Amino acid sequence: MNCKNSIIGGGVVGLSVAMNLAIANGKGNDICLFESKYLGYGSSLRNAGRFRVHFGDENNLEFAIESSKYLNSLSKITGMNVLFAKTGYLWIASDEASYNILKNANSTFKKWGVPLTEIPSEELYKKYKFLRKRNEIISGFLGKEDGTIHPDSVIFGMARKCKSLKVNIFEHSNVEDISIRSGKVESIKVNGSKVETERVIIANGAWMTFFSEKLGLNLPIEPVRKEISVTEPFAYRIEPFIVDSSLHTYVSQTLKGEIIGSTSTGAEPKGLVELGNSFLWLKKYAERLSRILAGAERIRIIRAWSGYYEMTPDRSHVVGRSNDWPEELYVIGGFSGHGFMLGPLAGKLMAEYIFTGTMPRLLRPYSPERFKTGKLINETFVIG
Repeated sequence: MNCKNSIIGGGVVGLSVAMNLAIANGKGNDICLFESKYLGYGSSLRNAGRFRVHFGDENNLEFAIESSKYLNSLSKITGMNVLFAKTGYLWIASDEASYNILKNANSTFKKWGVPLTEIPSEELYKKYKFLRKRNEIISGFLGKEDGTIHPDSVIFGMARKCKSLKVNIFEHSNVEDISIRSGKVESIKVNGSKVETERVIIANGAWMTFFSEKLGLNLPIEPVRKEISVTEPFAYRIEPFIVDSSLHTYVSQTLKGEIIGSTSTGAEPKGLVELGNSFLWLKKYAERLSRILAGAERIRIIRAWSGYYEMTPDRSHVVGRSNDWPEELYVIGGFSGHGFMLGPLAGKLMAEYIFTGTMPRLLRPYSPERFKTGKLINETFVIG
């Protein structure tokens, strides 16, 4: 078997690369996507299904603004309604540090045309009656350009588009090795069988650490397990995605009416640990949820699961290749908890880079070379 373009990873990032490369080529016959489990198995179908444009670093801010536009176009591109809606992010400032960070960042947001609207605490409770009153809350900041998108629709819409373009999708196909000859990618080994290939794009999220170590790529990516849950359903009332930085908690509501949310305990397991849940996390989340939402102490949590944040030292993604890597070997990952909102555009731009041979301007800061040169993109707006 041979395939010109081999993509490792069947999540939102790998699917976006495959789909957009096929669109650029006009067909996908020479594109193979290999997923070790099933499409979306990793973190792509384990996230809260939200997007935002508000980031601390201006490179990420611009990237997120363009990502929002691209997410909004996916229904038309894939032919499946991805349920994109600007429902907003509501940032709660309950201490001086959080307030000052949001206040100062808003000057940059205004410059880029995506200002936050500050809502004093007395108005906050009138507008959002589901919030529990807390003396320490100073203000809320509403990001109207942020919102929600449905992970299932994105994944299956992209997969359907790929199949219509004749992309070869192989599920339950584990890529075990990448062979290099004379400084260039030669083949991969899939479920014990050799597949000759001219190009490899590693897009398998937290699992790319395996190839980084095996090939000596020295990618500074560390998986961190994050937990999330939903409650029994209620009438839909909570439209914005609520972020309380001092409680390290986010919460919102699904279209089915479930309260969906997560919290950070500071004790999250690192590495490719088992995807499970802990009583410590559940207890801490329940306590914090009851402090954020009025009446939450009577809500029953019915399901919990976990996924990975693939963290980099500067909490920003890695796209492209280093100059000393084997020819035609690329990576795209390290989204640090922002993969579903930024990954689709990153995949599109990666496909453009491969197709034209020219690195798109938006991607240039994200090269893995930055970890050698010290030109880091230090992102501070990381939730969870």
